[in-house]
Amino acid sequence: MHHNVLKVISLLVVSFGWGCLHSQNSFTTIFNSSYSEYVDPFIENSKGEYIGYIFIEDSDLVDYSYLYKLASNGDTIHSRRFEKIDTLLFMENVIQTNTNPIEYLLEGKGYNTVEPLTHVFTFFTKIDSSFNTIWEKTYQLRPINNLYYEIYAHLLQKKDSGYFYATGFKSIISDMNTMILFDLGENGDSLAYRTYEGDSAGVQLMDVMYNHDSSAYLLLTDYAHHLPSTGATCITVDFDFNQTSVFHYPRYFDDGLTGKLLPNGELLTGALYENKYDFHAMYSNMAVYKYDTSFNLLAECYVADPDFEIRKDNGFRTIDYYYPNSIFVAGTFDYDYGIWVQHPSWIVIGKMDSDLNLISEKYIGGDAYYRFCNLAATSDGGLLITANRYDYLAQGQEHDAYIFKLDSMDLTVGLIEYDNTRLADAIIYPNPASEYLFVRTAIKNADFVLFDMVGTKLQHIPLSNLITKMNLDGVPSGTYLWGIYQNSTLIETGKLIVTN
Repeated sequence: MHHNVLKVISLLVVSFGWGCLHSQNSFTTIFNSSYSEYVDPFIENSKGEYIGYIFIEDSDLVDYSYLYKLASNGDTIHSRRFEKIDTLLFMENVIQTNTNPIEYLLEGKGYNTVEPLTHVFTFFTKIDSSFNTIWEKTYQLRPINNLYYEIYAHLLQKKDSGYFYATGFKSIISDMNTMILFDLGENGDSLAYRTYEGDSAGVQLMDVMYNHDSSAYLLLTDYAHHLPSTGATCITVDFDFNQTSVFHYPRYFDDGLTGKLLPNGELLTGALYENKYDFHAMYSNMAVYKYDTSFNLLAECYVADPDFEIRKDNGFRTIDYYYPNSIFVAGTFDYDYGIWVQHPSWIVIGKMDSDLNLISEKYIGGDAYYRFCNLAATSDGGLLITANRYDYLAQGQEHDAYIFKLDSMDLTVGLIEYDNTRLADAIIYPNPASEYLFVRTAIKNADFVLFDMVGTKLQHIPLSNLITKMNLDGVPSGTYLWGIYQNSTLIETGKLIVTN
């Protein structure tokens, strides 16, 4: 392995809200070699370990896929690079398929480097807990002689036997939309295959799950069966791959749509909601809707709202829960398009109850540009966050992959040596600031206090709203200290640079 992994681990023991004492781990694992690292979703296995992919881009700008297993404290247990002679492999999914012994099914795409890029194949690999191959199957599921725009692919273990694979893509050459549905047996044998094209396929297939009574699949798509006043859709598909019904989500609720059923069959869906009528103000936030089994809207919640001057991004999986009264949503706050963004950002994390009441809003970052990728609620009531970090002041064009494990109550994260990269209850922006400053916090009955560097109090402003805007007229250029207090207790503090 040509990279170093830096781990900062903090072990915490906290008392959960349901009255039991559980041991928890809070850690940050950082992949920070001289090459760029990118991270895909990580899952928790039945032993409380974490499994997922890290992609390392070498000096020739070629990505190589590594599967990692991390212990509950963030240490690496196993890793495996996936490669074949004259072949590039791009891993996409990993699911645990068996508990005793623990086994996993992997899925990805690849192509032979001696053939055209249009000959993309899909492979499925069954591995044991030590990442040894049990069996592998390869299929030519996509039409050849074409190039595709494809972001999401999905792998679902069927409740009876076998696996369901689904993906959607757009042809770069013909602009045709295609959806692929594929059934595999326990040993990877092909059982059923079907494609949809055009309007019945949509641009992307963003998530797949069973419906409320496990009698069909739900496919969350982008613009399938499109109507002028709608965006994303939820298509019901029977086990013969027939589309039987379509539900249309609200317009502009579509980017990165993900879903999960609550135990009572109600459907949680999360995505970026972006008001295109107010596009100049970048009115966007991570929205979560709850529907009953007939798709009647029951509740809604908007995280990172109502800040209309800051763009948000949903990542690839927006919502998850392990315990229904602790629903998590996350995204990038102050997102920007591009690979080498030259300003800081935060990962914003919201926690909701089962009625979608927002319990807390927390933030990671502010010291570099962070882009949230995925989240996974964990069995200890906490949360696993994967993200990429780019320090535009020091890193040139090289990115690092970060994995944050947060605890359940205050979402504390182990960042002992990284004081600037910690979980915060409040953020201030922009920093440096000139004419004005925003303070964002969900803390109730809080106050913002600005000091000069010798401790003289310059401003004292109550924070009665989620977002408070302050005028910096009369504040000379220089470096200042700020603090946020609740009932005279210091909650957050930091430095502010003013450049009038």
